[in-house]
Amino acid sequence: MKQECNQNGLIDPNDPKGKLIQFCNAIIFDRKFYAQSLQGTLAVIEASHESQFQVTRLSRKQAIPSNYSKWFIEYFLESNGEILLIFLISERSGRIVDKVEVFKLQIEDLSLLKLDNLGDRTLFAGINCCMSVPASQVGCRNNCVYFTHHSIDGWRLYDMRSGYISPCYDDAGSEIKNPTWEEPITGKSS
Repeated sequence: MKQECNQNGLIDPNDPKGKLIQFCNAIIFDRKFYAQSLQGTLAVIEASHESQFQVTRLSRKQAIPSNYSKWFIEYFLESNGEILLIFLISERSGRIVDKVEVFKLQIEDLSLLKLDNLGDRTLFAGINCCMSVPASQVGCRNNCVYFTHHSIDGWRLYDMRSGYISPCYDDAGSEIKNPTWEEPITGKSS
C-alpha cells in the first residue's frame, strides 16, 4: 500500500501540510479495508482484479473526537454487522483517559454517527485487542466500554449511561490488575 500511495501521490486531504496519506488504524469488513489516516481521514481500500490494493474512497471530514482533546487513541471494531470507532480521549495529559466516545461508521458516505447507547452490547478496547460481546449472554454490564491504556495499571469501565469512568473491581472490592478469560469446564478429566 505504501508503494501505491507514493507512486500515485495520494495526498491526505486533511493534512494541512499536504503530506502523503499514512494509515494508522484499519479493519477488514465485508471484504474491504476501512482505514484511518494519521490526520483522521477515513479510506476504503479494495483489492483489484490483479490482487493489487487501491484506495477507492476517502472521507471529506476528519474522524476525530467531537470534544477537544490533547491526545486520543482510536480503536476500530465490528459489532452486530456495524463498524464502530472508539476514542479514548485525554483532555489534559496523555497519561489519563478523561472521556470515551463511540461512533458508528456510516459506510455510504464515510461519516461518523455518535452513539449514546450500546444497548445489550459491551465493548472491550485493549492495547492489542478490541471486541464486542452481547452482555446478557456473557454476564457483564451492558452499555459499557471496558478499556486499558498503556499508562494505567488494570482496566477501566466507561458507563455510557452516566458518562463516568471508574476502575474495575472484583466482588470483594479489590481492584483487578490483570483480568483473565476463563473457559467453562465441559467434561470430566480422568
